[in-house]
Amino acid sequence: MFGVFKKRRDSGDFWSWLRANASRIQAAGREGAGNAADELSRAFKKSYPDLVWEVTPSDSSPWVFCVSADGNPELFGAVKSAVADAPPIPGWEIKAFRQRGSLDVVIEMHGRKLGYDDIWCDVEADGAQARVTLLVRGLTVDLAEQLLGAALILLDNAVGEHDSVAKISELNNGPLPSKPERSPTFFPLSELPAYLDSL
Repeated sequence: MFGVFKKRRDSGDFWSWLRANASRIQAAGREGAGNAADELSRAFKKSYPDLVWEVTPSDSSPWVFCVSADGNPELFGAVKSAVADAPPIPGWEIKAFRQRGSLDVVIEMHGRKLGYDDIWCDVEADGAQARVTLLVRGLTVDLAEQLLGAALILLDNAVGEHDSVAKISELNNGPLPSKPERSPTFFPLSELPAYLDSL
C-alpha cells in the first residue's frame, strides 16, 4: 500500500487522468505502481490538495483507490464528494476512507514489535459511540511515543478510518496488566470492530 497526503478543486481533472492512466499503472505491477506515486500525487493534488490517497494493488481482484481524510472529521464530506465524482474505472474500485484491514498485522518500530494480542480495550458505551482505553503491553513513559504510535496504526487498521472517528467518542491509553482477564467490556483490540458494530 502506498499513499500521500493531499482536497478538492476540479474533481474531473484527477478522475479523467486516473481513467486514462489506470491500465498503464496496473500493467507495471506492484513495483511499478510504487514508482507511479509521484505522478499520482501531482495529479491528485490539483483536484484534492487537502485529502489523502492510497492505492492497494492486487494480483487477482480489482485494485483499490482509497480517498481519505486522514482521520479529520471536518473533511469527511469532502471525501464522500470526491468518491461520488469518480466515474467507473475498469479494474479499479474507488472507496471512501481507509478500510478495515487484517487483524494479524504486526508492527515493528524502533526494534519493538506490537500486534493485536499486545493491545486490549477497556470500553464504555456512550450512546451509539464508545469511550475506549487502549491498554498496551510494555507501555511506559519512556516508550509511550513509540508504542502509542504503533497502537494507533493498529487501531485504525482494525476499525477503519470512518469508524475510528465516528464511533469512538473518547480515546485514552494505559499499560496492559501482566495477566489481563477478558470481560464483556475488556478484550483484545481484534474484538473492537465487532463491539463497535454492535452499538
